[in-house]
Amino acid sequence: MITYEEAGRLLALAAARDQRTVGDADVLAWHADFNAAGLSYADADAALTRFYAVEMASLKTEDRRRITTPDVISIARKIRSERLANFIYDPPPGDDDPNYLARLRGQIEATATGSRPALTELPALEGGPHPSVVKALAGIGQGVPDGDAADAEVDSVRRSGPLGTVCPKCSAAIGRPCRTPGGKERAPHPARKGEASDPEQERAEIERRRTASAATLRRIADEQGAAS
Repeated sequence: MITYEEAGRLLALAAARDQRTVGDADVLAWHADFNAAGLSYADADAALTRFYAVEMASLKTEDRRRITTPDVISIARKIRSERLANFIYDPPPGDDDPNYLARLRGQIEATATGSRPALTELPALEGGPHPSVVKALAGIGQGVPDGDAADAEVDSVRRSGPLGTVCPKCSAAIGRPCRTPGGKERAPHPARKGEASDPEQERAEIERRRTASAATLRRIADEQGAAS
């Protein structure tokens, strides 16, 4: 918190820059405002310097003005936010930190006030990669097998059952279901299951579907006729 004497010192620094007249009421007002906002002397002093050295220095003479307590408070908060923009928590050695919250709050406050520079990057981790990562990386850069070796490798990962091969009847890909000529999914073709196809059975199935389709069309026609 800012003491009465520190508030007077800040006002004296402002007066040295803008030639204002300072009285006891001014000191009381600055002291009350800064303490209500929770400002420290260092924050207020930094804000005062930025106001005159940066913000007012960039303006024309006729546009310049004297600083007020809201100016100091606003700039001080902006400075604290800037200091915390790249804040990274610095843990103690080891994995356990029983005083994490207290340590975190202390680092945040020290960084915000400027007494502790913020870390811009975490310390590098020591040690090699995990064994699983090493195993995965070992395969990178190896050549692709060709010929019989490639075929054997593909065979080793094919699915079991009818879906593990390309269907010779409808050309369904590995892992994909067989389809009818109309594009609908159907049970695997006998040829895909390694069974011989039965021409009579296929013709009977085609005829059954034609009959079912004709019956459906007649029913739709009858319903439309009854509706009209």
